[in-house]
Amino acid sequence: MADTGLRHYLQHKKAAMDAAAAEHPDPSHWREAVEAVCVADDESGVRKLRLRDWEFIGDSGPSFGGQNLGPSSPELLCGVISTCLTHTYLIGAAHLGVPVDRVEVRATADNNDAPLLGIAGSDPLLPFNIRATVTLVAPDATDAQLGRLHRYAEQCPITNLIRNSNPVTVITG
Repeated sequence: MADTGLRHYLQHKKAAMDAAAAEHPDPSHWREAVEAVCVADDESGVRKLRLRDWEFIGDSGPSFGGQNLGPSSPELLCGVISTCLTHTYLIGAAHLGVPVDRVEVRATADNNDAPLLGIAGSDPLLPFNIRATVTLVAPDATDAQLGRLHRYAEQCPITNLIRNSNPVTVITG
């Protein structure tokens, strides 16, 4: 199969990653601060989320006074899991030379906001039973290549953050 579509992108990605690693071999160069700012300041109650030059909105459904104008926070979490895990698969495929035509990651979780409404229950007040289902289309890849790629993807930063937890400091003022 010709190297078009995603395979062509993976060749470009590998070249870019190799050049970047050669130019900056010191791991301290790659440390960066990342930031997201969210503001709710109008009658809609919509949460306006800013990440670099990108803006997204989050909203709740009518049960929480929202208008369903955007995804909920648990849905955004599933989105972040799926985008990071997809990207980790792409990095791995480029790095390992695995011929992949398509990567799809479906992240799902159970969620129960009843305690926020004062309704007691046994479910945790956080997304739980988080699952990520990975579907690869890679007809020219060997089983050994796919095994290496799946092992590589175990490095996904966001899935590891959730698996291993990390303290969050909340500063009020």
